[in-house]
Amino acid sequence: MRIEDTTLPFLEEDCLQRFGRAEGAAVFSRTQERYRDLLEGADDRGSPAIREHLQKKLFPPMAYYLTLLERGIPREKALDLTGEETRRAAGVKREQMRRLAGLPFAYTLYRFACKSFMRKNFPEEGWETEWVRCDGEELHFNLGRCIYWDLTRLHGCPELCRLYCENDLVSFSGLLPKIRFERGGTLGTGAPRCDFHFLKGASRPAPPK
Repeated sequence: MRIEDTTLPFLEEDCLQRFGRAEGAAVFSRTQERYRDLLEGADDRGSPAIREHLQKKLFPPMAYYLTLLERGIPREKALDLTGEETRRAAGVKREQMRRLAGLPFAYTLYRFACKSFMRKNFPEEGWETEWVRCDGEELHFNLGRCIYWDLTRLHGCPELCRLYCENDLVSFSGLLPKIRFERGGTLGTGAPRCDFHFLKGASRPAPPK
């Protein structure tokens, strides 16, 4: 699989623009090599959903980040550069969320689809999901285990995980004003779990006096 077929189809062009043609081509070529190596050594745990995460979402930014480090770019700078790419990808997802938010009864549709979506796309082979609330006002679930956190640690770059976590804030902002996304913390930022809160409407009702 090629990086052009993942959530970073624009990475080659961005490398050429940022680093110049010769160095940019070298950075992208090495990123492509690392991406293939990561895929070849990966365990998808027999799950098609996990395989898709690895191929399209998890390994492309990781391959780019590890390539930047390999070429001597300081860690924080490499994180910033990788974050620019992941935020751009999250912006595409945000536009998809905006289309959902434009539908009548968007929260109700989201509520009734959410559990089946999580079972299919975030299976127990890679995530440990605890449902806390699923009603007419709020969807709340926690992830006690996450393959993004597992694999960034396995490959020696746990700091990269927070970029994947930040993508949620960008992507789910597209649900406003019908649905508001909130969270207290994530595994990647040092919290004991990733919490997901989807609340109906743009703001909480004022407490009764």
